[in-house]
Amino acid sequence: MVFIWGFLSGLAAGLAVHLAWRWQRHRRHQLWMSRLKSVAEQSSVAGWNLPFPHWGQSDQVSAHLLKLLQHQYSETQHLAQQVQDWEHLCRHLPLGFIQVDQNNVVMYCNPIAQGLLRIENWRPNIKVLLEWVRSYELDQLVEQTRQTDPLPKKRPQRQMREWLFYPSGGEGKPIPIRGWAVSLTQGQVAILLEDRLEAKTLAQQRDRWASDVAHELKTPLTSIRLVGETLQSRVDPSLRYWVDRLLNEIIRLSSLVQDLLELSSLNLGAAAALQMRPLNLVPLVEQAWESLIPQSEPRHQTLDFVGPEDLHLWGDEQRLYRLVLNLLDNSIKYGKPQTPAHVRLSTQKGSVTLEIYDHGPGLKEEAFGAIFEPFYRTDTARARSEGGTGLGLAIVKQIVEAHGGTVTANNHPETGGLWIRCVLKTKLHQP
Repeated sequence: MVFIWGFLSGLAAGLAVHLAWRWQRHRRHQLWMSRLKSVAEQSSVAGWNLPFPHWGQSDQVSAHLLKLLQHQYSETQHLAQQVQDWEHLCRHLPLGFIQVDQNNVVMYCNPIAQGLLRIENWRPNIKVLLEWVRSYELDQLVEQTRQTDPLPKKRPQRQMREWLFYPSGGEGKPIPIRGWAVSLTQGQVAILLEDRLEAKTLAQQRDRWASDVAHELKTPLTSIRLVGETLQSRVDPSLRYWVDRLLNEIIRLSSLVQDLLELSSLNLGAAAALQMRPLNLVPLVEQAWESLIPQSEPRHQTLDFVGPEDLHLWGDEQRLYRLVLNLLDNSIKYGKPQTPAHVRLSTQKGSVTLEIYDHGPGLKEEAFGAIFEPFYRTDTARARSEGGTGLGLAIVKQIVEAHGGTVTANNHPETGGLWIRCVLKTKLHQP
């Protein structure tokens, strides 16, 4: 009897252990199938669209898992090939390319960028940008770009900057560089760099040629103008119309030649051509407007000035007068009759801001940068029939840049007219 009870007790214990083992195996199988199903759902989201077998169909699980692994391997190979293609493209770009992470550590720098910035023995993910190249302008471009993080449904804003790069150690001449930067995900920034030395050299050759031609034209035009003015009082009254028309064309050509000489002088000499001295900018604005009264009075236009009573700074008085004159003349020509030309003057630390805007039709967005190019004209409001030489805003840009500043154009949010904003990086002067 004791033997029978012992046998039954052992059998019961064995069954209990076996059932516990089967239960644990069943739970592990359910957990494994749940995880595999999650992977299958993710594969469906990724575009694989593989059917998932029932957990009891154990003969299909291995085949399904094999398909998932094959797809994963294929996708990994495809991504690896894309990375190789991207690296090949970056290595052979005609522009310098740099990519930095959220801490400004250089992740990639192609050979063009290494040569342009004089970077030696570059290795990825070792140093921050300023340790590889001492260019604070480049570092500021990165920080300015990082402040414009890309939104999911909006194209990231591209930043652009030009500067002179001085190689470390003072070896060689400064290199003019133009850089574009775009913010990426996770705080990363991509930068494209262009060597502008050849373009600057060609521009200087063009400016010298334009200056030489303008000098050659100036003397004969003056002589022709003197002959025309002499004939004006001596010809038959019936022919005076033609003489007047001839004189008007000569005056327009003389103005064009003078503008070309002014622009060439600024392009070639830049800041070295400036005659810097203390001046008060407010009287210059008033004098420029008074010289334009013959143009503004027939259109019943007035000056709306907002700013300090006096604003003393260091600058080239003749050039700054020309800057204000060109901008006010532009506002009178293209502003609506019986509307004011608005002038705003303000100061910040180390800079003076001059804003001039009108009530005209404004410009299209793509024209904002182009209007500062020589001879640029739009096909609507600013037609050649309005007069002028097409060099006024180009001269404005050169004068501002010669004073170490920047100039931008937009349509004013309130008036809709062209809004020119000049920031002069100059020292304020206490009289």
